[in-house]
Amino acid sequence: MVPMTATMLHKEMLEAARDGRLRVLVALLVLLVLGVGASTLQQARSHAEAQAAAQYHEQDRWLAQGEKTPHAAAHYGVYAFRPPGPLAYFDPGLDPYLGVTVWMEAHWQNEPQFPSARDSASFSRFGQLTPATVLGLLLPLLIFVFAGPAISGERERGTLRQLLAQGVSGRQLLWGKATASTLLVLVLVVPLLGVFALLSLRAENAADALLRFGLMFLMLLLFLGSMLLLALTVSAWAASSRNALGVLLGFWLLGALVAPRLAVEWAEAVAPTPDGPTFRQALNRDLDDRTALDAEIARTEAALLAEYGLDRLEDLPVSINGIRLRLADEAGYAIFDHHFGGLFDGYLAQERHFQRVGWLAPYIAWSAVSAGLAGTDLQHFRHFIDSAEAHRRMIQDMMSEDMIRNPEVDGAPYIADAALWAQVPEFEYRPPDFSEVWTFYRGSLFALLGWALAMLVALDVAGRRLRLH
Repeated sequence: MVPMTATMLHKEMLEAARDGRLRVLVALLVLLVLGVGASTLQQARSHAEAQAAAQYHEQDRWLAQGEKTPHAAAHYGVYAFRPPGPLAYFDPGLDPYLGVTVWMEAHWQNEPQFPSARDSASFSRFGQLTPATVLGLLLPLLIFVFAGPAISGERERGTLRQLLAQGVSGRQLLWGKATASTLLVLVLVVPLLGVFALLSLRAENAADALLRFGLMFLMLLLFLGSMLLLALTVSAWAASSRNALGVLLGFWLLGALVAPRLAVEWAEAVAPTPDGPTFRQALNRDLDDRTALDAEIARTEAALLAEYGLDRLEDLPVSINGIRLRLADEAGYAIFDHHFGGLFDGYLAQERHFQRVGWLAPYIAWSAVSAGLAGTDLQHFRHFIDSAEAHRRMIQDMMSEDMIRNPEVDGAPYIADAALWAQVPEFEYRPPDFSEVWTFYRGSLFALLGWALAMLVALDVAGRRLRLH
């Protein structure tokens, strides 16, 4: 069996090498991947450089704000800038559609602003050409065109009967073609991905970026491998090459173009989230309700007077205004956590529902894994927002504590200077490590693995069906 399989492998490799159309298509695909990759790499670098420069100047602006009350300094505020994902040059994902700047000011959590691109529809990872979409969309199409007629073409030319009559089993024939096609795909994909893998070594956390890219590479091979096995299985069952290509092209259209859009709509219907006006109205309503806050302020004031044995708040050795601001901020933190946390929990629930469709359409599973590992998905976006909000609260707490320690003297407000502003650490965003990310995409990982295993079984069944009679 081994010599026969080796003979089949040699035959398939020789035919592929002689196919001029295949060489042209492969060359065009390589040029497209490299061209698109150069473009996305330049965009990611420009974004990172602009973000770093803006963050540097923002820190200078904060330090040079001049003398004022700590409360006024908190209102003076500072911007936080979101850098591109660790592998944004390979898959920008949702980065162009999500805000890149957060204004951190006193008493209020702002939404991210200024996305580099806007889409009237829901967040979509299918509207731009990237190395990830080229390899995930166009390479399977090339595989279908190449492998779709692999068996049906032999049947049409009459060579299938000859091969089977010479003692080649259907399984040997299919596995020989599968092995040869796999080698061709590896020869094409591995050097291309090797170039992008080398680029990951230039990331700030090179080990994490390389680990992300390694898993992304394995998932791409699983995806492409399952598409190759699907093409050979359909070819073995189809009566003609035209029928095989028709079935495969229909699968490609439904799985890569139609299903993702329908999956987005389905996920939004299953896990709806409020629109902008509704969200802000509910948030403002809870912030405007000061019943619980006023009661807490009254209890705190009474406790302070009792603790210091005083009758007037003005005689306290601490700033009552600073304490009131701190209590108001703490009440606001809980409200912001409830509303913003609920909103992003809803978005992530939609993403989980979206990933479930990957069991029916493997391109969805691949696109979800790709964006997640590239750091250009909603999960990484939320991590940035949480980091910016934590920094905002740290600034606000530092300003309030400084006010509390320095009460007004004879009605004159306490004035702070650059010494206080310098105590505030500069905002430096660090994306989550790979270990914090991959578990969210286990469903998509298992979906790709499931497709590969299912196609292996299907190919073996199709091989057993191929007989001389």
